[in-house]
Amino acid sequence: MSIISRAADTYYTYRMLRLLTTKWEDMEAYQYGIIDKDGKVLRKANTLKTTDEKASYTTFHRMVFNFKRLLEKLPFGKSKLASYAAALFLLKEETNLSEDQIKQVLHDMEVDLFNLDLSESYWNVTPEDELAPGVYNLNTNIASPMTGEVIAKKGTKVIVPVMCEQVDVVFGVPIYKVKHSNTKTDIYVSPGDIIR
Repeated sequence: MSIISRAADTYYTYRMLRLLTTKWEDMEAYQYGIIDKDGKVLRKANTLKTTDEKASYTTFHRMVFNFKRLLEKLPFGKSKLASYAAALFLLKEETNLSEDQIKQVLHDMEVDLFNLDLSESYWNVTPEDELAPGVYNLNTNIASPMTGEVIAKKGTKVIVPVMCEQVDVVFGVPIYKVKHSNTKTDIYVSPGDIIR
């Protein structure tokens, strides 16, 4: 890989992370009335008149905005943690950037991952990081990680028949595979997604 190609990767990594972790209200496209507070498009690209409007809503912006809206459908997806975790996972997989390169991008963005407010409840997790058995209610919609479609609705029940070990950890937040009672399918939740 050439130096120019690596530099371009780093530049687009930085831009994508910056957009994914910026609030909708802080986007230039929001300031120009192109998107609303939830990222929904209010004005199509072909209706933009000024150079500034067009620069705030390019093809790159539209791609990142679509991805950001999809992320927000995932468990704890509206949190800043989810934006960082998903962005880093995607970038690591798709760009083959090393951990050090990603850390450098985060450092350049002045992101302190250790001081993010996770706001996760761990009352239902044992000291061994296992999810206690029981029936829990979802306190958020759960989306399919493949399609972004909601597959388990807020207020429905999930069942944990026996002590459940975490299947993954995203920035210190454990992820568990549980059974959705209505659909009888496996879904993935964090401790903050469920309540008794």
